[in-house]
Parts: sequence; structure tokens; C-alpha cells
Amino acid sequence: MMQSRPKVIVITGSIGTGKSTAVGIIRKLGFKVLDSDKIVHEGYNRGNELYYKVINNFGEEILSEDKTIDRQKLGNIVFKDEKKLQELNKTVHKYVYEKLKEGIETTADKVIFLDIPLILETKGSHELKYDEVWLIYVSEKIQRRRLVERAIKENKDPEDVLKIIDKQIPIEEKVSMVDQVINNEGRIEELEKNIKKLLKIKGIGW
Repeated sequence: MMQSRPKVIVITGSIGTGKSTAVGIIRKLGFKVLDSDKIVHEGYNRGNELYYKVINNFGEEILSEDKTIDRQKLGNIVFKDEKKLQELNKTVHKYVYEKLKEGIETTADKVIFLDIPLILETKGSHELKYDEVWLIYVSEKIQRRRLVERAIKENKDPEDVLKIIDKQIPIEEKVSMVDQVINNEGRIEELEKNIKKLLKIKGIGW
């Protein structure tokens, strides 16, 4: 007999808000987190369903010599063609949400977190059932400052990195689209304190 469905909480946040740091804290506190980016990364590996779907859609010219998907070659194709980018996104999102559903259905945990950066941007394109969405928040000013600092540190062009923000829903707009907002404008210790406080309020572990 199947167990009752766990409480499903989605963690999201725009680029530069510290979502990955928040997810790390949630994991450290003992909660299971399904990572959508990791699902995509593993899905691109040889032999996986997503690997074959992407090759079927874009041809073997996106493969490197060892037959792995060359993300740079794929990127060069889709970012020059909006239609092909939408096609890739549709294929990837469908695969990811199916894997997330499997993870929810097979877990023995009473609470499970889903790390989905673009849950709000992809709303309506999936049938994933979840109970709440928690947003990791910083103001757009801090978001942009952190992204510039990170880009310089990684020897990237800050302007290229900042363009990613324009493709996402503005952070202030996201605030009104979610169930809970977790402030991350301070130190990591403060972020952990804010997360623990919310978990305690929700009665799930802390």
C-alpha cells in the first residue's frame, strides 16, 4: 500500500540570491533535497533518456569526440535560435519534472524539498504537485552587485552575467508569487537562522 504523499516544498530564487547556499543549509539540517540542475546534468550523460532525446532533436553535431554532449556546441545552436531554445527547454523541463515526480513518489521522508531555480518561470508548463514555494530573496541592487563580484572573480564579463537577470522574472515580482520569503541579505549565519525559524514556524523539524 502506498504511503501518504510527503509535504513538498520548492526552494527557488533568482541568480545571485544565494539559493544554493540555502539548499546546502537545508541539507545540513537533515532534509532530502531533489536538485533539478543535478537531474539535468546527469540526464545529459551517455545512456540516459535525456541524452538521446537531445541528440534526436539537435543531431550528432552537438557531440564531442567521445560522444558526450558538448554543451558549448549545443549552446551556440540554441542561443542563436529562439525556437530551438524553446524546443530544448521544453524537452529538458519535461524530463526534469518527470524525475522530480518519481523522487517524490518513492521517498520515505515526510517532508521533501525541491531545488528548482525556474519554478515560477515554468509555471503552467508542468503538472508537478507541491505544497509551498519558498523564495530566497535579496534586493535587485544586492543581486546585481553579487553577480558582478562573482563574474570578476571567475574572469567572466559582468555584462554577460547580468543579462541572465533580464531573462528571469524580476525578484521583487517573485515575492508576490510565492508562499514564503527567506531574506539572504546578511551573513550565512543569518540565513541559517532565518531558515531554522521558518522550519520551526512550519513545525517541520526545527
